[in-house]
Amino acid sequence: MEILTNYQNKDEWDKFVAENTSPASFLQAWDWGEFNKQALGYELARWVVREDEEIRIVAQGIKKSLPFNQHYLYCPRGLVWRKDYSDKRALAYGEILKKLQSEVGDKIFLRTCPPYEYKEYVTGFIKRLGFQAPKILTHSQEPESTILLDLTKSEEELLEAMHPKTRYNIRLAEKKEIKIKFPISNFQFPINTFYKLSEETAKRNGIKIYEKNYYEKLIGYFGAGDKNIKLKLYFAEHQGKPLATILAIYFGNTATYLHGASANEGRELMANYLLQWTVIKDAKRDGYQLYDLWGANENNASWAGITRFKKGFGGTEYRFLGTWDYVLRPGWYNMMRVMRGLNQIKKLF
Repeated sequence: MEILTNYQNKDEWDKFVAENTSPASFLQAWDWGEFNKQALGYELARWVVREDEEIRIVAQGIKKSLPFNQHYLYCPRGLVWRKDYSDKRALAYGEILKKLQSEVGDKIFLRTCPPYEYKEYVTGFIKRLGFQAPKILTHSQEPESTILLDLTKSEEELLEAMHPKTRYNIRLAEKKEIKIKFPISNFQFPINTFYKLSEETAKRNGIKIYEKNYYEKLIGYFGAGDKNIKLKLYFAEHQGKPLATILAIYFGNTATYLHGASANEGRELMANYLLQWTVIKDAKRDGYQLYDLWGANENNASWAGITRFKKGFGGTEYRFLGTWDYVLRPGWYNMMRVMRGLNQIKKLF
């Protein structure tokens, strides 16, 4: 067994990630790491565990900042292990963690959000390795649960699985002559319109969005050159006025509804329903097997309406294993935990 930290075969990496995660983990795709490095300026760490000349585990971590010039490694939807690699998985994990300990530097902890479905015995395995639930930065950076549509079903079966009101709203939007703008998959797109709709949606639902330049960098990076991750930007319009938008991302067997937004006016035209259905149909026709609606949380007031909208399209709720920290420097980690507690106390006064 060997651990490689200078692995350079992008296509083999992506093939491994795509074959061993479902929904496919685009956050562990090579190009997602390069986007974070080249466009956003983060440092990356990559590990490959190889045995008998075959890849067994890969992991891609993004180095993120903490106070006092400290950092942590964030491994979104990773580590990715080979599906049939169960007997030596603990040993391989242990080797990666030992490697981290030997090169700890200014890193306080490793945060991982494994790309697999929640099962009690797997969380037990994670705990035995020394991981724990986060005590700092406790907000989840990626969805803990999502809704998946099986695109191997026929369009008729997909429609039948929807809530009756969702089917009605799709037909209503068609009758109201909502037009879906041809998918924009290069950098020639109206970013101002996309961001204006996103701001309206964020304010209406009480949620946070990225700064405008993040979306510019995201679409600019994946809209240029040959990438294993693809992006498409859709708009729904009525009489030339944009009413809704979807930014979808594609990797492996999965199309993902990454960002969506709709205008405050014209909501009675149900443009967002027809738009979502169009993106789903296009993904199916392009050969993708799963459509990930990217997040579901009815217990959060800000997400309740969004979750109801998503659940209306049918599908199956999928719960991930959650977020876990492996503490590399306990003294610093506990200090950050105390600081977080003091900040919460200050907010009471």
